[in-house]
Amino acid sequence: MLPLRRPDLFNGGLLKPCRGILLFGPPGTGKTMLAKAIANEAGASFKMSRCRLSLRNGEDEKNVRALFTLAAKVSPTIIFVDEVDSMLGQRTRVGEHEAMRKIKNEFMTHWDGLLTKPGERILVLQQLTDL
Repeated sequence: MLPLRRPDLFNGGLLKPCRGILLFGPPGTGKTMLAKAIANEAGASFKMSRCRLSLRNGEDEKNVRALFTLAAKVSPTIIFVDEVDSMLGQRTRVGEHEAMRKIKNEFMTHWDGLLTKPGERILVLQQLTDL
């Protein structure tokens, strides 16, 4: 929260803000509520995305692009990606659907771009169902 509340502390180059946080655990343990509380405490807008595959060609890449574009416009922003493991998982999976590969590449391109955008942060959520 400190980089969002006090960005001046990170301008000198001595301190580097983190760009993302991974929250994980079984369903119903308050991960989404914690993410919303972090955004509220930091005075940031909260944008949530769920990783679900659309059947329309190119629709999902557009949605990822729109999410990051909106987050940049209303900065500071916490982008919360629910069930990210279903989208990102392994970088290249055998038999992975072409649409999923495109979505993954779009997401990673924007994630990498966060290094130059000081007001955006990502919180990702991974469900652990086998605990």
